[in-house]
Amino acid sequence: MGQTDMIRQRKELPFAEWPEKIQQCWDAAFFTGDFLDENGSGADLAPATRASLKSACGRFLRFLHNEAPVSAVADAIHPAALARYAEYKRGTCSNASVAIELHHLRLALRLIYPALDLGWLLNASKRIAQQGTETPRKHHLITSDRLYRVGLELMDAAIESADASENVSKTDAFMYRDGLVIFFLSVIPLRRRTLAALRVGKQLIRSGALWILDIPPEDTKTAQAIEFVLSATLSSRIDLYLERFRPRIPNAGGHAGLWVSNKGNPMDDGTIYDMVRRRTRKALGFAVSLHRFRHAAMTFWSIHDPANIRGGKDLLGHRSFGTTEKFYIIGQSRVAARVLADAWRRRATDL
Repeated sequence: MGQTDMIRQRKELPFAEWPEKIQQCWDAAFFTGDFLDENGSGADLAPATRASLKSACGRFLRFLHNEAPVSAVADAIHPAALARYAEYKRGTCSNASVAIELHHLRLALRLIYPALDLGWLLNASKRIAQQGTETPRKHHLITSDRLYRVGLELMDAAIESADASENVSKTDAFMYRDGLVIFFLSVIPLRRRTLAALRVGKQLIRSGALWILDIPPEDTKTAQAIEFVLSATLSSRIDLYLERFRPRIPNAGGHAGLWVSNKGNPMDDGTIYDMVRRRTRKALGFAVSLHRFRHAAMTFWSIHDPANIRGGKDLLGHRSFGTTEKFYIIGQSRVAARVLADAWRRRATDL
């Protein structure tokens, strides 16, 4: 067992140690039958969402188990117990993190005990979230064009180094790979799991002079297929990576993963996440997470094309416009500000 797994096990009660009745209820929630059977209430949840809810429940059960082992956990799900749990989490987490934890726990418990009234838990998580204070973050101001330049500069530096030595070193190969990841995300801000799942010839397909993204529903959070025709600039950068830099990474020829790790395997989403934060911190003075690329894209769009900001729903792969509505509001605010500024300029001319 790895160190990460050991730490997780200390924080979470392993599923095998959950009370048997809860294990049965959990399995029933994700049951998928044929057309004669009714699927469980959680059968349509994405694997990543299922894992998050399971971890939240495991952490709560670990907390209860440490207090006093219980077999009928439903009897322990009451405001007093949740208040103790929230206070316990507040010792190491922010109010926002505690609110998210309680939200995930409520969703998990609703799957296990569908008849249980958990409205009070929803209200509690909202109250805790409101108590949190927003801290200013520099990367809230980042836009896609800045990230685009970071990726471009890394790739160009790798090319210059390789040309100077007339040989592509592993350092050059990793620098170009990292720059391409950042460059790619600045144009197409995929979610981290989808990004890590890219395989040449499967999700990334050549069509003439260009590359096409053809991502099936099982590789996306919303279970919706994604299709993109990549630009000529991005396609040519991918060509150079595949022809000149990727082969220099050990065991790159042993698999079709687009992003090759130092160990010769496809990079997982955690490794990509750490790399991007490290590279952006060095280039910008602060780290930019993978999810911030999605914010950066919408911020850029709201500045340069606010009238069409609703198209961001399709770019980000959201089911509804509600998730991207805040960027629409920002875009409309900027339009209003420009109209007001123009009106004042005209007024000043008339005076």
